[in-house]
Amino acid sequence: MARFRDLPIRRKLMTGFMLTSMVALLITLGALAIHDYTEVQKEIVADADVLAGVIGENAASSIVFNDPQTATSTLAALRAQPDVVGAFLFDREGKLFASYGRTPAPRVVPADGMQRAGESVTVTRPVRFNDARVGTVHVRNSLDVLEQRRIQYLYVAAGVLGVATLVALILSSLFQRAISRPLLKLLDVEKRVSREKNYELRAEKEANDEVGMLIDGFNEMIAEIRLRDAEIEERHRQEMALARSIQTSVLPRTFELAGFDISAIMMPAEEVGGDFYEFRPMTDDNGGGAWIGVGDVTGHGVTSGLIMMMAQSMFTMLCEQTNGYVPPSKFVTLLNRAMYYNLRSRLAQDKFMTMVVAKIDRNGNMIYAGAHTDLLIYRRATGKVDRIATEGLWLGMTDDIAAATTDRSLTLAHGDIALFHTDGVTEARDASGECFDLDRLEDRLAKLNGEPASGIVARIADEAWRWAGRPKDDVSLLAIKRS
Repeated sequence: MARFRDLPIRRKLMTGFMLTSMVALLITLGALAIHDYTEVQKEIVADADVLAGVIGENAASSIVFNDPQTATSTLAALRAQPDVVGAFLFDREGKLFASYGRTPAPRVVPADGMQRAGESVTVTRPVRFNDARVGTVHVRNSLDVLEQRRIQYLYVAAGVLGVATLVALILSSLFQRAISRPLLKLLDVEKRVSREKNYELRAEKEANDEVGMLIDGFNEMIAEIRLRDAEIEERHRQEMALARSIQTSVLPRTFELAGFDISAIMMPAEEVGGDFYEFRPMTDDNGGGAWIGVGDVTGHGVTSGLIMMMAQSMFTMLCEQTNGYVPPSKFVTLLNRAMYYNLRSRLAQDKFMTMVVAKIDRNGNMIYAGAHTDLLIYRRATGKVDRIATEGLWLGMTDDIAAATTDRSLTLAHGDIALFHTDGVTEARDASGECFDLDRLEDRLAKLNGEPASGIVARIADEAWRWAGRPKDDVSLLAIKRS
């Protein structure tokens, strides 16, 4: 039964039709065979009884007048009855008077009536003369005709069954299509809707039966899903647009630092991302430089965007509290501690954030710390780009990263350019899956060295964006050019 449940509906229907037809036909043939067998047996018994009566009437006088020769001649007339295998006359004392046939006579006169013995049936009747019993007639008929009739019936039944099976197969094949065809069409539409996410598709209704009602229900369901999907998509689009607007609104709009041309850009992908950059100038009392931070939260979506905004708030707060007197390594350590607590205790998130924090003064000296993508430095003196790794631990992995966070420094000469970026730039993939990569980014930086900082980040971001076609991640860059 389990295997039958897993069969295709066409085979189930055909199997059901065939089994129903065959069972009904077998029951009919069986009932006819039993009826025929019973009726033929009754006919044989009736014939034997009639023969016994006729023989008794014709042989009564032979027994009374003790004329066994005439009685034997009377029995010999049974040769015309091939089913009669034996006939015997007994006188009043029960002695065998005359016999016919190829079977031995019974030793004792059988009791009156009909009996079934093996493959034969016997009829015993009294022989009367002038209403007095003068003897007994015993006739034995063979039932071979029943066996012959049974064999003939089996041949006929096999032929009928074969023809009926062929007809039932043809009819069931035709009838099952009326049920399976609309169901299979419905299944095909369902698969296409699931595969293509095309809720404009509709199943074709062929009849007003239960299958037609099922198709109507399916079409109504698809229409409802389409409306609801459109509503959800529009709501999602509006929410993402609002989230991206909020995300970009907290980013710095101006980058004023004497002696430097600074600019940044972020091109949000379709989902809210976690890209972060910040610029906070310091007062002249603190050296007149600026804090710069660039980072990226793992993953995409609203949660990553919220974590980015949380990092921006903490960055601003630390800039105000430290007054620029702490080194970047300490800055990153303090920021990590607050991030770790909020991520684990408040948000219950396993997300991390890469970040590099730099402090630059008016003389071009830059101290930086943290773990993020490689920092690219264009050297005007050589016309080459240095690739500098930012080493350390990601924010949010553990509560204390002081031991793994160290300060490193470099100096920007006049005309040098420092380019910070997120992985959305280098990992942008084209249709063939090839990344924009660091080599292309270095090449573009070197070729654009004569451009202002705003032109550098805008042109590189636009090229990476067009390279990806449909970016999966935000594209963010921050350039510092010592002028």
